[in-house]
Amino acid sequence: MIKPVIDLEDHHHTDAYAIPDRLTEQTRLAQPVCAFPWCERPARRCDTDRITAHGDGGPTCSCHLAPLCRRHHRAKTHTAWAHDTTDAATYLWRSPHGLHLIKDRGETRLVSAHPPDE
Repeated sequence: MIKPVIDLEDHHHTDAYAIPDRLTEQTRLAQPVCAFPWCERPARRCDTDRITAHGDGGPTCSCHLAPLCRRHHRAKTHTAWAHDTTDAATYLWRSPHGLHLIKDRGETRLVSAHPPDE
């Protein structure tokens, strides 16, 4: 079977809720492990997650997806963990405890620590 070449710099978009295989593969190639800080689960064993939920207006496009293992996908969905992307493989995370972390191609760095307002 011949697979088409996937350019990691191309931007793909669809209006559909379901994430097409081509977008999932592009996301996994750009970030080969779970995008959550310090997680090393291979992206092939992860969910493809939107940064903003589809129901909240999150688009289904190359610049808005991340591989998250099921545990971290649930943590992002059901707790105060949140993230943004700066490029196809760099994610800025905000923890419920005020930590700001960058996950970049498998490496996690602490950016700042700001306790949440109480």
